Amino acid sequence: MQTPNDSEHAFHYKRQVAQRFDRAALTYDTYADFQRIVLDRLLTFLPSVDANTVLDLGTGTGQALSKLVQTLSPSLPIALDLSFQMLEKARSQQGNDVKSSFVCADAERLPFADNTFDVIFSSLAMQWCLNTTTLFSELYRTTKPGGFAVFSTLCEGSMPEIDAAWKGIDQAPHVNQYPTLNTLLDAVIQCHWRPINTQLVTLPMWFESPEGAIHSLKKVGASLVVTNNKNTVTPTKWKAFINQYEQLREAKGIPLRYQVAFVVLQKPYS
Repeated sequence: MQTPNDSEHAFHYKRQVAQRFDRAALTYDTYADFQRIVLDRLLTFLPSVDANTVLDLGTGTGQALSKLVQTLSPSLPIALDLSFQMLEKARSQQGNDVKSSFVCADAERLPFADNTFDVIFSSLAMQWCLNTTTLFSELYRTTKPGGFAVFSTLCEGSMPEIDAAWKGIDQAPHVNQYPTLNTLLDAVIQCHWRPINTQLVTLPMWFESPEGAIHSLKKVGASLVVTNNKNTVTPTKWKAFINQYEQLREAKGIPLRYQVAFVVLQKPYS
């Protein structure tokens, strides 16, 4: 059970997340190369079923919507996001072939009835949730028996280059702590899901400069670090960080590696 302080923390954290993505709505599509790579890969994990009701959880600018319609043939895909501005961007970009319903809400408190969806799809949104048990319980509650949850999320070991570059400059965390795949699957099983397919993949991205790597996070709203420590990055610290990051340059450029879990779950019929 959450205490009042826990509830207050959750409220302020979710507001911060929404504000970050609100600000990134106009630049997201320009900088979302990594997100597109993960999305395209996740789409290959979709089950071969006709799904009348589909939820795109954390839809962002709606990049998945037309592909979900082509693959699953839902009558009305629902696009949900914590960021109102992201939803507005998705709505403005929706083609004539897709007629979606847009809902601004929290994935950990879904505003839907039990047993609503045939498929819940989510690419790189779940890592912004605070409680995986709450999240997977909500997904389970709102999925029909026999339905699926298909998602990608970040796991432990993502963005090690940023951690390495900051090491020795200060002791504050500069990268979020993500769960191991086993920890994630423990939460899944605890919430009664049946794992159908799980893969953990290392996906490297390459940039011309350290600044380019950091902008790839900031311009898509993904630079928020979940911590109670207040840490001010002074110009001197920033310069030292950039210099350290530059030392990690490889033949292909400045690296930024992610550990991405691709998971397919099914809700048992009974």
